[in-house]
Amino acid sequence: MQTIIDQAQPYITTIVLAIVGALATAALGVIALLKSRLQAWLDGKLSIQQREMLHKIATEGFAYAQTVFKNLGGEEKLQEALKYAEEQLQKKNIKVSTLEIRAAVEDAYLKYKATVLPKE
Repeated sequence: MQTIIDQAQPYITTIVLAIVGALATAALGVIALLKSRLQAWLDGKLSIQQREMLHKIATEGFAYAQTVFKNLGGEEKLQEALKYAEEQLQKKNIKVSTLEIRAAVEDAYLKYKATVLPKE
């Protein structure tokens, strides 16, 4: 009886290790999936106050770049506005992507263009 167990031991160990490996791989896959979904959910839950602050700071950044950097071209002004907005948002501990900041600055520009430029 002992010899059968001794002979089967390597097979049993291999099977148990394979099962544990498969379970660990499945668990890591589920954790990665949950992490990505949680990150997407958190990114979507930027509070209304933070969103308002983003647009206010983006408008300030646009105005800052428009007045201080009059001699620069449009792309350089945009970069200065983005830099200003990123610095201010970091000071207020508001985490948003560069794309969202750019969209807010572009929104400020379009609002400016729609209200001020036609009157000139």
